[in-house]
Amino acid sequence: MVPQPSAYPRLFAVGLCALFVLPPIPRYLSAQETEDPNRTCLMCHGDPENFAAREDHDRLIVTREQYEESVHGGFGMSCTSCHADFVFPHPEEYAPVECARCHRGLVQQYEESVHGYALARGNERAPSCTSCHGAHDIRRSQDPESGTTHAHIAETCNECHSSGGLLTDEYLKLPSPSEQFARSVHGEAGEAGDMEAATCTDCHGIHDLKGHNDPDSRIHRLNVTSTCGACHTDVAEQYDRSIHGRALQAGIPDSPTCTDCHGEHLIRHPDDPDAGTHAAHMAADVCGDCHDDPVIVAKYSLQDDVVHSYTDSYHGWATARDHGHSATCISCHSAHLVLPAADPASTVSEENVVATCRQCHEGATREFSLSYDHVAASAATNRGKRIVTAIYIGLIIVVIGGMALHNALILNYYLVEKRRRDRMERGVVRFDRIQIAQHMTLALTFILLVLTGFALRYPEALWVKWTGIAFLSEPARSWTHRIAGVGLILFSVVHVLYIFFARRGRDEFMAMVPNFRDLTDFAQNMGFHTWRTRRKPRFGRYDYTQKAEYWALVWGTALMAITGLVLWFPVVATSWAPAWIVSISETIHFYEAWLATLAIVIWHFFFVMAHPDVYPMSWIWLTGKMPEHEIQAVHGRWYEEEVADLLDSLPPGELTVDPSGRTKDRQESHA
Repeated sequence: MVPQPSAYPRLFAVGLCALFVLPPIPRYLSAQETEDPNRTCLMCHGDPENFAAREDHDRLIVTREQYEESVHGGFGMSCTSCHADFVFPHPEEYAPVECARCHRGLVQQYEESVHGYALARGNERAPSCTSCHGAHDIRRSQDPESGTTHAHIAETCNECHSSGGLLTDEYLKLPSPSEQFARSVHGEAGEAGDMEAATCTDCHGIHDLKGHNDPDSRIHRLNVTSTCGACHTDVAEQYDRSIHGRALQAGIPDSPTCTDCHGEHLIRHPDDPDAGTHAAHMAADVCGDCHDDPVIVAKYSLQDDVVHSYTDSYHGWATARDHGHSATCISCHSAHLVLPAADPASTVSEENVVATCRQCHEGATREFSLSYDHVAASAATNRGKRIVTAIYIGLIIVVIGGMALHNALILNYYLVEKRRRDRMERGVVRFDRIQIAQHMTLALTFILLVLTGFALRYPEALWVKWTGIAFLSEPARSWTHRIAGVGLILFSVVHVLYIFFARRGRDEFMAMVPNFRDLTDFAQNMGFHTWRTRRKPRFGRYDYTQKAEYWALVWGTALMAITGLVLWFPVVATSWAPAWIVSISETIHFYEAWLATLAIVIWHFFFVMAHPDVYPMSWIWLTGKMPEHEIQAVHGRWYEEEVADLLDSLPPGELTVDPSGRTKDRQESHA
């Protein structure tokens, strides 16, 4: 419509006012900027220097290359297509972009997902659209550079579901499966470039992720088979036909599904020794989870003792030895199409069991198939096996017990005869009464400490039950251990006082001080017992083995006493020492106990019982006397330098002399 001439003066006046009243026309309305609607935005946001001082600079920087390579830039969309209703210059803060303006259906799926639910509850850690897709660099999921492409989706999910775990507003830790997935067959295959390997979204969904308790979730127990079946079609069909699949569909939640046997994220190949479905773990760790659970066995009237009847058979023993060709559960029952024996289609049904056995045992017959099954192998269901087992257990007790008694009588004879010969022979006082009492105290406290200490660490050990310690309450066990520890400390105090205030104690201590001669004695002793020299070493009052044991006892007692007191009074200990002293003391206490126990069994018992010069046992620990022949055999240098003259000076009728100068009347009275 063309204006009338009378209107021109008015239009001119309005235009003149506009020149002075209206603000300048924004630059983006120029012809050049009409062709490039993003030019004005990128003039600021494309220069990183403009936002360098801001903490959130990353979200404000948008380079032209970045945007043009994005999916939105590829469509030629302007900045204001997403950042709608912006007026330049725009404010510092603005409402977030509404992706639903274009992606309404996907946003609705997201809002109904676990991520959307968490965000709606105000959880700031919950992922939004940009958390996965990016903000200005959004790419198609088919783009190799996209964070949502098949090859990168695990990395994207890993940003939240990493090893550190995802923390909710309630400070609850959510699963952190990324490391497990990376070590699984799926993760390793994807890392190797297999685009067919399952990744996070294949199982959990993309925008519609739901929790495992949601009936609509792909990982709900009733839906796991169909989720896995998207790739493993044949296996899923077999499972659905199996007793496990039918039971699950019938509403029995205890029935296993794919993830119960294979795991959820750490799914490994059955040939992997660490896989739960590996032959070595299958019976006890996979099938046994249900078939060895007394609650489930009783609840569903399952056959009892099936796991033990397998593990206690040749098949189970061979499998435990990692014999790759030995039969496992799936060898007979199949892996996924597991059916009860009453089902004609079952691999262990009456019609098919012989063929199943012939997979390994060529020429197997019906009778052969009956020779081994869970009924025949289990003592609980095989009456004949129970009777034979009972007979042999009784026979072992009678026969082996009789043998042990027989040999004990013979050993006792030689022990008694050796003591008689020792008493009738000249000798010296090796231990006085105080030393014998110290040794008795040490032996008693040490044995109590070992038994009550290891009973805490190994409560299921058979010896714990045989000794009766298993039936002690924990307070009784712990106080017995502490009382024995106090006894060991008191023994140490008495021993130190004996050294300081008794002449014999000082003499014994000085004889225990190591010297260079001990090194040469060790070399000569090893040379003699390896046939490199014919000369047997002649030891002094105490040889290098006894000195080593004595000083090891000193060191070990001090260490055990200190760490034991720290563990007894941790509050006091941490009031003057760092917190790590408790855990370090616990470790030292445990391993020092092992070191001391093994040293007594392997070192001490050999020299006082098994050594040919003292066999079957040295009686010194009870009588205190060391006979002359034993001194000559074991401590030849001491005999020549000190003992021989003392024994020759014995008055008539006296058989024992104390090296400290006092003699003991040990006349024998024969029965």
